[in-house]
Amino acid sequence: MFILMKEALQKKMIRPIDFYFGEFISQKNSILMLVATCVSYENSNGHIYLPIKYFKKNYFFSVFNQKLVEKILIILGKKAKWEEELLKHSSVGNGSILTPLVLFKKKIYLYKMWKAEDNILKILDKEYKPKINKKICSRILDNLFPTNKKNIQKIAVALTLINNITFIVGGPGTGKTTTILKIIIALIKSSKKSIKIQLSAPTGKATTHLNEIVKNNIFNLYLSEKEKKNIPYNALTIHNLLGIQKISQKSFFERNSVSRLDVLIVDESSMIDILMMEKIFCSVSENTKLIFIGDHKQLRPIEAGFILKDICYYANYGYNSKTLDYIKELTKYIFLKKSNKKKSNFISNKICTLKKVYRFNKNSGIYFLSNAIYKKNKEIIANLFKNTIKNIFFHETNSIKQYKKMIEYITSNYKNFWDKIHKKTKIKEIIKTFQSYQVLCMLNHSPFGVYALNQQLEQDMHKKKMIKYFYVNDKTWYIGKPIVITKNNECLEVFNGNIGITNVSEKGILQVSFLQANDNIQNIPVKILRDYETAWTTTVHKSQGSEFTNTILILPNFYSQILNKDILYTGLTRSRETLNIFSTKDIFLKTIAKKIDIKNSLIDRINDF
Repeated sequence: MFILMKEALQKKMIRPIDFYFGEFISQKNSILMLVATCVSYENSNGHIYLPIKYFKKNYFFSVFNQKLVEKILIILGKKAKWEEELLKHSSVGNGSILTPLVLFKKKIYLYKMWKAEDNILKILDKEYKPKINKKICSRILDNLFPTNKKNIQKIAVALTLINNITFIVGGPGTGKTTTILKIIIALIKSSKKSIKIQLSAPTGKATTHLNEIVKNNIFNLYLSEKEKKNIPYNALTIHNLLGIQKISQKSFFERNSVSRLDVLIVDESSMIDILMMEKIFCSVSENTKLIFIGDHKQLRPIEAGFILKDICYYANYGYNSKTLDYIKELTKYIFLKKSNKKKSNFISNKICTLKKVYRFNKNSGIYFLSNAIYKKNKEIIANLFKNTIKNIFFHETNSIKQYKKMIEYITSNYKNFWDKIHKKTKIKEIIKTFQSYQVLCMLNHSPFGVYALNQQLEQDMHKKKMIKYFYVNDKTWYIGKPIVITKNNECLEVFNGNIGITNVSEKGILQVSFLQANDNIQNIPVKILRDYETAWTTTVHKSQGSEFTNTILILPNFYSQILNKDILYTGLTRSRETLNIFSTKDIFLKTIAKKIDIKNSLIDRINDF
């Protein structure tokens, strides 16, 4: 088995860490080496565990390589008794003690994944008794939501007053930002003393957004000058908050600084993987209120475990009688009823789903299409191909001619941007013009990927004399070149995802200008810039958490493993007004139909609790 795993490594079917992990714990046992290597490899693909049937059906490494499978089966000999063989070894346990692998209910885990789930569920299951003045809280909610008409945002804010952990989810434009502001106001006004609230998010771009929204004038309407001192103006990324090093994932946080928080509000929670969620839960005090905001229909996290989606599996289970009574008292919504469809549990009591859409009007094509993608509505998708959906335009990319036409179309859409460049408009206006229009694609590589498209667009703009090249430090530059930062740089105050525009300062220095959260311009000479890429196009992954007035979404004209309805839904919903889609009908339909079979046992283990 060692030789075969070595062969899989050389063919790049597995990673070096998968091979060495399997070798280290196997003690020269063929079955254990194969299982350990597969579990490690599939964990990198987002799977929390592998079912025993994965091995019984020979699904090794998610890659059907018939020759390798045949060789593995020869070594295994007769039909393997997987569970029986695994339990013979000290490297496999049931989770009660530390072992590299855990076998539970015909599922095999890495211990760290098993333990993370266990810790999260134990914390979620803890009983919490609200320490609030119901009359005061009810008055605060009435003030924030003066109408008697049912408002789910009001229920969401009430839940944060009742619970120690709350999950508020909703699609784009459902009022998540407004809800965050009203939660902050409610928590400040309901507290008898000064309260320490911290805003956080997984990315620098998302924290920039949080820093922007807390400048809202709404606080002047509800808070006194003394109360305003509790407003959380300095949002931090989760990594900075917990002091996590990206290389090791080890935390070096000063426990007291995190545990002293009264409230931690985490936005864009769909990006949080299971290990990160565990770190958040275990870092704060048991008295700290945790509030997670996000859209569980968006892209799953890069690392394993789509924890928000698993938790939201219970969103329709309803609240139990105790929670429902609290909500009724605080909101005065006496018409609320306990759900009879399913049985509520300790998870469902902590979830609120925002459903009313405020960003899009009732006739919005983007709203209709995004729902159709998620529900696989064939009729609406057929209308897309006929171009009969309002403000959405579908373009075929079946030929080289159509590809070239796509490049020219994108270039023409930057005309307003280039007009402002050539007229030497103020840089702030130029940046805002650029930010209103965004080209998104699914891949980095291939003719339909970021790198090739950036190059093709530059060449087309150069041919049309929109840009003029020159070189700095052997790198190509031109006035108007957009760049995106790919790594946080706190010294320069630019962060991963920030987009800037190249221009010349009054002193003749070539610089890139970034629009900061406070609406000020940050100018950085190109000579000292590091870790950036050209940004005529960017991936849907990098755009998550952003929104643009007009968007172009490009799918490859071939099938790729990365394509699924989550990435398509995320790309579609980045646009507020108009959306142009470049794809083939066949690939678009295959993307919607793709099943995402990620192994995650959180639901099974919730049922065990």
